[in-house]
Amino acid sequence: MTRGKCVREFTQKLVDFGTRNMTNSKLRPYAWKLLKVAAQWNWITTRIMLVAAKDRDMVSTASHDFLMYSGYAMMAYFWALQASVALDKLENGGEQPKEFYQSKLATAEFYFDRLLPRAKAHAEAAVKPTRSTMQMDPALFNTEQ
Repeated sequence: MTRGKCVREFTQKLVDFGTRNMTNSKLRPYAWKLLKVAAQWNWITTRIMLVAAKDRDMVSTASHDFLMYSGYAMMAYFWALQASVALDKLENGGEQPKEFYQSKLATAEFYFDRLLPRAKAHAEAAVKPTRSTMQMDPALFNTEQ
């Protein structure tokens, strides 16, 4: 059992990006959100582990929402990286036309504004008690009646 080591290692990348880019006015919004996502992702991971130590059903009931949150968080990091590269290429020149880099920036902004907020619902659902999922008798799922 790794006790969340993989999440801690990956979220360190988000923290590094966030702290490195807090003084860049164009990347600060991404940096700030990544710092918050990293903290929340570690909190969710720890919370699930602690609850699962007493209630093993937590692993299965949280799995979908935990993986969805993880996906949104990872994509936020990768879009922030792309925005950082695009800004650099626009300022210092790149091989692609400027519209290519501008589209990367626009897509990163779209992701952070319109898609990343969905992670919050997954974060909330992942740590809910298992009772609402596990209370139904499995026999009720028998469709051969």
